[in-house]
Amino acid sequence: QESFDPIIQAGTGRDLIPAMVYGRSVRDQDYTGMYCAVLTVGKTVVSAGLFRVMGNVAAELPLVATSRDNQGLGYFQALFACIERLLSSLKVKHFVLPAAEEAVSIWTQRFGFGTITQDKLLEHLKGGRPTVFHGTSTLHKPVPVAEAEARVPEEEEEARVPEEEEEEEPMPEEEEEEPVPVGSE
Repeated sequence: QESFDPIIQAGTGRDLIPAMVYGRSVRDQDYTGMYCAVLTVGKTVVSAGLFRVMGNVAAELPLVATSRDNQGLGYFQALFACIERLLSSLKVKHFVLPAAEEAVSIWTQRFGFGTITQDKLLEHLKGGRPTVFHGTSTLHKPVPVAEAEARVPEEEEEARVPEEEEEEEPMPEEEEEEPVPVGSE
């Protein structure tokens, strides 16, 4: 929480970050189903991200943080890669996040996100409600296909590319040596 200013809910003045971390609903905001992914070095948490999977249609990543002393060292990139692999293995199709204006270029240039229209977002979410913060833009990217799915199964590959097998010359038989008892050299 040291990496964030409080996200104050209008009307109540309550900080929404604890509700998000613990997956609670607060008034008109539903944070149930949130997961927290953390990257640790030794016993120290260096980077964290809150994400929610909305079936195999979409997932969101509303909050990320890296401790001040560990920023710029690639820890969040490593954590993000793990989250992306998880989503890919779950066959999630779309990844969305609310980006603060000053962070949009980081998400688009380093992580491959792009802007999305509200209509396209609603189409991708199929009824899911992503987390939205005042003053943020919603960004989107397709989740990469899992590496195992991207590869052609061996049986199909063999069926498509028949190879002629070359006859191998038989290897000369090696003479077997008599076992030598231990200690009698």
